[in-house]
Amino acid sequence: MKNLKARCWKVVLVSFLFVPVGLAIYTWSHWSPAGEVVPASQVGEIQLVYPLRNSQQHDAARERNGGNPYILDIQPEEVDGALLYYGASHTSDPEDPQISDITETWARFKPTVALYEGRSRGFFYGALIEPFAGLPEPALVHKLARRDQIPLYSLEPQYADEVAELLKTFTAEQVGLYFFNRVYASEAQGNADENLALHLLKKRADVEGLRGALKGLGDLDRVWQRDFPEEPDWRVNQGEPGYLGEISHESRRVRGEHMARILIHLVNEGHRVLAVVGSGHVIRQEWNLRAAFDQELAWDQPEFRKKEPR
Repeated sequence: MKNLKARCWKVVLVSFLFVPVGLAIYTWSHWSPAGEVVPASQVGEIQLVYPLRNSQQHDAARERNGGNPYILDIQPEEVDGALLYYGASHTSDPEDPQISDITETWARFKPTVALYEGRSRGFFYGALIEPFAGLPEPALVHKLARRDQIPLYSLEPQYADEVAELLKTFTAEQVGLYFFNRVYASEAQGNADENLALHLLKKRADVEGLRGALKGLGDLDRVWQRDFPEEPDWRVNQGEPGYLGEISHESRRVRGEHMARILIHLVNEGHRVLAVVGSGHVIRQEWNLRAAFDQELAWDQPEFRKKEPR
């Protein structure tokens, strides 16, 4: 009887140990770290002949398309590569039809390289995780790329490259405040949280060109009161007043042009490129991607004429 009880206790103990160990192994095997971020120096020489579509042009193209997805399918004649640029809706609902549509598109296209929106984030996936954590479209790209063992890249510029580009037009204080406010306003949701502010200020300012521009809450108060005296305090602010909105527009341009250059580069390298991103990026970049591979012009695309040499 004592031997039987001892064996039973051993079974119970092993079971208790097996479950967390098994879950840990499962979780580790279903974690996809962040994809590679391509430096601007690698693609910066690629010339874009069109501006990005502006807001009005974006809205007109989206309405003409009937909403999402907005898909750009480019099969160039001059190079071996191809591009399937899937403009998605941002969702974490694992039951959203978009999930199956992207998966089926992936199977048909058979990419050799994949790209997603987002700079430094990795994702968990798998049947034990997705019902609880959801499966946003970047996570799905991670999942499919890891399954098929193909290279995975971020569409985003390196943070330092984006900052350097914005500093050509705006001051370090302005750029530092923009990057701080963009994340703080989103996470604080209108509730004052100075601990969060200090954490984000330290994190967002830790890049060449911004170090020392805003050293603490006192500097935030000083700059905000100087530049936006009529606005709510930054601690509860939810918008992008004044030059913050201008920087946001310029940041969108920097990101969009970098995305287009990466895609052009990879297609010219002979890859079958599948990229999934919010549909607005596809719409804004479409003119340049069509032009880069001599595709038929979009319905609203101005004809490009190269300047004649003098």
